Amino acid sequence: MTARTALLPQLWIVLSRIVLSRAFGLLLTLALLVGPISLAPRDVAAQIESSDATFLEALQAVKDKNYRHAVKLFSVQADNNQHDAQFNLAVLLEAGKGAPQDYATALTWAWTAQLGGIEAAEDLADDLAGMLPEKPTENVRVAVAKRLKTRINNGDAEAVPQFAQYHLLVLEEPDYEMAYIWYSIAAALNLEGAMIARDDARDNLADENIIELQAKAGTIYEGLTFNLD
Repeated sequence: MTARTALLPQLWIVLSRIVLSRAFGLLLTLALLVGPISLAPRDVAAQIESSDATFLEALQAVKDKNYRHAVKLFSVQADNNQHDAQFNLAVLLEAGKGAPQDYATALTWAWTAQLGGIEAAEDLADDLAGMLPEKPTENVRVAVAKRLKTRINNGDAEAVPQFAQYHLLVLEEPDYEMAYIWYSIAAALNLEGAMIARDDARDNLADENIIELQAKAGTIYEGLTFNLD
């Protein structure tokens, strides 16, 4: 596995958004689109051996305005939980570059990237959620949760705090009980920041519910197997 710690490519978005970033010195522009600037760092290691090469090839495809190829490559990486690629894919799908505009799928990847630590994805997700009616937005929430639960069931420990955060950031109303349960599991796995996040969620709960929630967390924890390499 090769860790990739680059910044995202430069992508200019419709509706007054510019996402400015760099990947290994490349500055790329989607033509004819304008807007304000934000930065989104890459926070997670590559999970497939071809990750760096694939990512750079996708950036070059954007630079060459071969957006269809870029969408294909970013889709491969998005499916492999590369959060920077998920964000870039969401950007392209919102802009309708390389594929017809698809706000629902773009929101799925924007929320997934946000939960994966891509800060710029938050504004993108907020804008996309504002474009969709209530029912499609709820369907996206279900899809994001399903993806996270599949990762957890497959032993992906990194998905645990993301699922906890999902209950605070993605749901229409924060669910502090579920966030506490999953942050408790993340803390038991000794994942960075999980104890503080667990205790923050705990502060929003009634004392009489804590024992029951701890029991639920313990039951879930015992039923899961995680890859902690």
